[in-house]
Amino acid sequence: MKTRTSVVDWSGNYEENCIQLGKHLGKNKIRRKLFDAIYGRGSKPRSKKQMMAAVGLNGRHSQQAQNQLDYLARCGLIVSDDNDGSVEDGSRYVYSKELNVRAHRRDIVKYADKPALAKGVPTKRNTFVKVVGVRTVTRSTLRRKKQLNVLYSTASPNGKKPLRVDAEMRQVQEAVRGSRLRDNIALHYRPAADLKSIMDGLNDLAPGIVHFSGHGDSGGIAVDHAKVRRPSGKVVTFGLLANAVAAVDAPPQVIVLNSCHSAGAKKAFLPPARAVIAMGDSISDLAATAFAAQFYAAVAAGQSLKAAFAQGVVAIKYVSLNEAKTPQLILADGVNAAKVFLA
Repeated sequence: MKTRTSVVDWSGNYEENCIQLGKHLGKNKIRRKLFDAIYGRGSKPRSKKQMMAAVGLNGRHSQQAQNQLDYLARCGLIVSDDNDGSVEDGSRYVYSKELNVRAHRRDIVKYADKPALAKGVPTKRNTFVKVVGVRTVTRSTLRRKKQLNVLYSTASPNGKKPLRVDAEMRQVQEAVRGSRLRDNIALHYRPAADLKSIMDGLNDLAPGIVHFSGHGDSGGIAVDHAKVRRPSGKVVTFGLLANAVAAVDAPPQVIVLNSCHSAGAKKAFLPPARAVIAMGDSISDLAATAFAAQFYAAVAAGQSLKAAFAQGVVAIKYVSLNEAKTPQLILADGVNAAKVFLA
């Protein structure tokens, strides 16, 4: 069984996280019963049926219980996993303790029971200030900014060399969902993408970031024909893709090409884009996923393009040190990546 990563960043933000999780936990009776059942005695994952029986809920509460379990998992208060047979009652999912929440359960419950206690606790969200040029940007200012749309296209038409682009997308979604500025970012997932779906996304979304994950080479990317039988791909050259990106009134600021040898694009997209992130060599699924998840986590935290890219590189170093130099940040003339804030 693979434990899903918590959507909460516990790196030094203990008090703030306890306050936020306390708000999420709240006083809903069914939610609290299920939460207490999970963090009671025992360490084995349990199904919804088992927990409903433990807290005295009957069948008419089944949908309410499922809604509350989904909510607890979405907020990072519990861990949800696919049932791999550890619970033999036909349940699809099982639920277990989140280690950091277990360690800080008392404080989380305290803030859930008495929200007024949080009013006197300064948090990093309230005190964060960043200077950009002569302009001061606070977290509240960033929250009010126009939503960033990300057109996230993936393709893996080569059945002999399939890529885990679906797993990459899931990790990116979880990273963004756990960020402070998650409401500023909308990820628009386009699987089995081809040129038409990318152009439709450009028209419909006016995205600030256009992202592609899949196979590629120094000349272009391999898109999908989206057919179920006999899957196959077609190469779209960087020149043609750049033409598509430029053929809109509001072109994206950043192009991310998370595919092998995509640095062959060089400055095909510049302008109208302000920056291109591409790969200078082949890149593994592991490294590509690590980079994407951390890059978007940083963007969704209000970091600059420069900082987000640097964090993505650090994430690659952690999982595959020899691929750390693969990502490249290519900027348009006159663009300072340290002053480009996307969320």
